[in-house]
Amino acid sequence: MAMALLRSEFNRLKDWAPRDHSQDKPKAEDHVKEMYSLGKIGGKFYFNPVVTFFSFGGVWAIVIWAMAAQGSAARKTWDAQVWVTDIWAWLYMITQNVWIVVLFYLLFKHYNLKLGKDDDKPEFSDGAYFAMLFSCGVATGLWYFSAEAMWHYEGYGTPRWMDEKMFNMNTRAEHAVMVTFFHWGLHGWIPYTVVGALIAILSYRRGFPMSMRFTMYPLIGEMVYGILGDMIEILSILCTIFGVCTSLGLGAMQINKGMVRLDRGTYLGKDYIGCTGSEGPGDACEGNTGMSEDKGVQICIIIGITLLATASVVMGLKKGIQVLSFVAFGLSVFILISILFMDHTWYILNVLTSSFGYYLWYLPKISFHTDAWEELGAASLGQGGAPDGRGGAAGWMNGWTIFYWGWWISWGPFVGTFLARISKGRKLGHFIIATLILPSIWSFVFLGIMGAAQIRMSNQAISAGLDGTTIATRYGSYADKTAIGWTQSLEDDDGNPYTKWVPVPDSVTRLYWLGTEDVLFEHLSAYGGQGWATFMTVITLICIVLYFITSSDSASFVVDIMAANGVEEPPLLQKIFWAFTEGAAACALLASASEDNPKAALNAVKAIPIILGLPFTFLLFWMCQGLVIVCKEEAGELFIGRRHFETFLLNFEPVTFVSFPFPFLGLGVVAEKVGWCNKIVGIVLYGLAWLVMVVFLCLGAADEAFAYMGAAMYFMLALGAAALRVAVRHKLQISGDMVSDYMACTFALPGAIGQMYAEDFNKQGAWTKEVKADITM
Repeated sequence: MAMALLRSEFNRLKDWAPRDHSQDKPKAEDHVKEMYSLGKIGGKFYFNPVVTFFSFGGVWAIVIWAMAAQGSAARKTWDAQVWVTDIWAWLYMITQNVWIVVLFYLLFKHYNLKLGKDDDKPEFSDGAYFAMLFSCGVATGLWYFSAEAMWHYEGYGTPRWMDEKMFNMNTRAEHAVMVTFFHWGLHGWIPYTVVGALIAILSYRRGFPMSMRFTMYPLIGEMVYGILGDMIEILSILCTIFGVCTSLGLGAMQINKGMVRLDRGTYLGKDYIGCTGSEGPGDACEGNTGMSEDKGVQICIIIGITLLATASVVMGLKKGIQVLSFVAFGLSVFILISILFMDHTWYILNVLTSSFGYYLWYLPKISFHTDAWEELGAASLGQGGAPDGRGGAAGWMNGWTIFYWGWWISWGPFVGTFLARISKGRKLGHFIIATLILPSIWSFVFLGIMGAAQIRMSNQAISAGLDGTTIATRYGSYADKTAIGWTQSLEDDDGNPYTKWVPVPDSVTRLYWLGTEDVLFEHLSAYGGQGWATFMTVITLICIVLYFITSSDSASFVVDIMAANGVEEPPLLQKIFWAFTEGAAACALLASASEDNPKAALNAVKAIPIILGLPFTFLLFWMCQGLVIVCKEEAGELFIGRRHFETFLLNFEPVTFVSFPFPFLGLGVVAEKVGWCNKIVGIVLYGLAWLVMVVFLCLGAADEAFAYMGAAMYFMLALGAAALRVAVRHKLQISGDMVSDYMACTFALPGAIGQMYAEDFNKQGAWTKEVKADITM
């Protein structure tokens, strides 16, 4: 069996090129049979053993490590996340902008391309469709980060706009809302749209299974059926499970906080149920049941959510996920409109209008902003930081923008696959609008209303003198009414000026100084009495729980599909298995938490999706390229059977192995084949470049600067090899583009040389005219 699998992998290296499978493999089941599997499609079990075992083992290996190491694990993953930010921030920012340009190009160029056969109709109504995609995508995050604009306004993480010489408090407020829009707007939804559109086209128009591995088919062709495809699936599952697992843990803490507030009758910072009368300011009361914020309660919450999510998955899309998404979305709309009406309505509408315009105007700048100078740190570090000491602090990008980009990207496989599953029969233009533009607008409305209201409340608290440092200066209900408030300058009916002291109302709270889980509930409590606060806490908790269920069940649904080689309806037992795996991992992390740092284990795995988001950034870049190729093929602008290199890039050609120590030999021979020069001349020229690089690297042992020059020389050599690869493609009419040539020669130079060397140069001119159109890409 093992030898057969190895032979299969080796055979694909010589027969890897993408092709039209409409005749030999018209159905998804025909493709599924090409992959490793155990069981029978439609039987009691069917899964890919490589993907399933490595994914399951990887999940629990990381979870056990996080449980055992805790503080140490949290520090190591945090350091890895910081490294991603410090080194790759530029890549995150550039790629997001490239992807959005590509999506808008496709929106107008291929608007009418059907995600399915030409006569397929949408499976779900527009309302159900939007509710499901939004519930799956970000709904839980919106509730947890509902105070983001207020945090930015107050200066959490010391961002660059806290400089009072550059921003007054009004412009800072507008900037804070705009930054929140940026984090939850178009750039955030891009990964979902790219993955979803590509999978939907390949699945519903080409007949491929609904699996992440096939997003690479336009570029690596038949290799997706083997180990490379399995690796893509494993990475996708790990991203999904750790993203959902972390959300379950953090969500359980937020739900636990809300339940404790209900049990104790908490209102404006005070408990009213189960009190003995001896409690001091801020002391907790016993409550009705004695419920507390502890890991036991949170584990019970996760178990409950997992059971409900499992039931939803078992019931299927139309009876489970669709119904829950409808209810959750409707409830969130009701809560949000209520806040709009209860707060200063016209002020909030003005904020939404102004901040949206500011977002559109500022988007070209902020979408490329990397905090380059701030990341140098303080001037005293001697790294070139700003001598005036103004601006922001290092690390803000890591804690906010890059954190978000990594999080959105890591959730791309799960949400994108789910969007593809529910989008059959829709047009590509409709899909892009529904998954990119409309959810961005709804996120603006949601976070704009919450942010505007909380910033106004914060301004009230700041101007009244609530600095938040103590319980008496955090809540208006505890404040000294003779010292905390406003002296108002007024005029009587005769126009005579006078002053009036107005004490701070009980409803005013310095929200910034509250815990993350408290902000939302205290915000809502400010609009009415104690009974009202209880009512709002109840319906908000219901909404949050429903959103967590829909996120968990859709994640389990997608993970099961990926582990089952893309089978759209995997066996029931496997659905239950993956749903329980997510819940069990979250429970294990909470159960291992120490009392002094209950989030230690969760924080350790919280960074995992961000770290895994880095390799997925490269995958998404290739997926974007693949999406453009597939759209052109479907529109008839490219011939599906066009010529590719005969051998795959990652190959075992003899010249490939020789090229590890002596790349100039193969390059010189290929240079002669394309007609550049005599092979001896080519070997000498490329050899000189290689020799200079090696000399510089050796000198680096004495002076590090030479090592960097050696690295620069390698990139120059790769550029020369890429130019040769372009010449090979043009001579043989092989599909490709110059950017891909340079990437191949930079990151896989020996393989690229072996690939070029293995070509039959007697075949030029034997291909159709359609191939030539691709060469101009």
